[in-house]
Amino acid sequence: MSKIMIAVDLSSYSASVVAAGVELARSTKAPVVLLSILDKTTALLPLAEAGTSPGELASHIQEVAASLEVYKTTYPDVDMTINAILGTPNQDILEQVEEQEITTLVMGTHGRTGLDHLLIGSTAEAVIRHSPVPVLVVPYKRSKH
Repeated sequence: MSKIMIAVDLSSYSASVVAAGVELARSTKAPVVLLSILDKTTALLPLAEAGTSPGELASHIQEVAASLEVYKTTYPDVDMTINAILGTPNQDILEQVEEQEITTLVMGTHGRTGLDHLLIGSTAEAVIRHSPVPVLVVPYKRSKH
């Protein structure tokens, strides 16, 4: 049985990625796991500097999950499970693929090139290189890169 994971970062482009994944899920009648990973390397430092407690961090992760719940109401005809975790996106996406027996992964890319790509890296690129399942990458479309 097919099972699709849609991995999003809650950017303004996430809705397009979810829409593409939902379209695939509808065409294959597959359930969806909607995943967002709060990047511990970029999220923890500002929170630690602000004196955030572990309870506040858990609350922040719950806020991320609540943000994903909007998609369940937007697409009520799709069997969708929400998963929000703290971790390292490229590693944890692949771990979730294995743990949840995903058959297809859908994710977006911001299309960074040049120095931005070298400095920031690309979660999509890392996942594609190591994924044991097919990955549908939804490109970020804008008039200029």
